[in-house]
Amino acid sequence: MIEVEFRRPAASGYEAVGVLRVEDDGSYRVSGDIGVDLEEVTIMDRSAPGGRLALADDPVSWARKARRAFRTGYLVPVVVADTLPAASAPIVEG
Repeated sequence: MIEVEFRRPAASGYEAVGVLRVEDDGSYRVSGDIGVDLEEVTIMDRSAPGGRLALADDPVSWARKARRAFRTGYLVPVVVADTLPAASAPIVEG
């Protein structure tokens, strides 16, 4: 399972506004009010067809690379859990 928390700036730092949870079988669920349709957000990925990776194409890779998709301070994705096996150690930013 991979869980990505989406945070926005608030008066006292950052507050969580939503969560993407990718299960072991690759199914995923988005909860909260992130303010964007994550299925519309593609991430640059040289190994993906056309160099872009969509959430529906590979939810596990997309979740692990989500922090690359959002380059502004208005929405910050943070991997808070990653228990799926990977070729390399998982990135957990807490």
